[in-house]
Amino acid sequence: MNRHTVRRLVAEDLPPQNHIVHPRPGGLTSGTLQPYVRYLQDRWQAGCHNGTQLYREIVLRGYQGSYSLLQQALAAWRPPRPPKTERKRTRQLSIRWLCLRPPEDLKPDERPVLEQVLPEDEGLNTGYQLLQRFRKLVAERDVPALTIWLVDAETSGLPSFVTLAHGIRTDVTAIEATLTSEWSNGPVEGHVHRVKLIKRQGDGRAGFDLLRRRVLAA
Repeated sequence: MNRHTVRRLVAEDLPPQNHIVHPRPGGLTSGTLQPYVRYLQDRWQAGCHNGTQLYREIVLRGYQGSYSLLQQALAAWRPPRPPKTERKRTRQLSIRWLCLRPPEDLKPDERPVLEQVLPEDEGLNTGYQLLQRFRKLVAERDVPALTIWLVDAETSGLPSFVTLAHGIRTDVTAIEATLTSEWSNGPVEGHVHRVKLIKRQGDGRAGFDLLRRRVLAA
């Protein structure tokens, strides 16, 4: 409190009293919503549980209140939402991890889980098969298999694979060269990355001579 407020309260003959604030009626007890409660009950029992639709209907009947007031009223009629258990999230994360790992890296107790989950979800199974086929064609440098894979990925209906296939199409010559040529710019990129790392470690603290010696030493 401000000291002036304290001084004023101390000067009073009686101790200060708390003012009881009566909350304004809301929800179904609101006077704005009361004329439409019976109509809402009938529509709710008829199977219409869409708050937006009910709001439009009572507005046509003269309702001038807010949508949030209606939502507050309907919340009492809705069943409680089931809690989001951590177990379900853990299962989703573990399944994602099983799908992304190479099959040969799976543990004996993980393979049956993946074999049980994939047949239950057609989209997940399609994506998993596309992923394994792509890994195989890259490992075997199989250009004809890449052509077939691109068609299957574009017609799979899975947005991630469709986007990937379109991206490969835009530079398919370079991708095919990667599969057929023994040359790669990977070592060059590795050296460039190492030089950049050394440079950033000495940024603001070292000059060119020290940077040169560190690069040559590495």
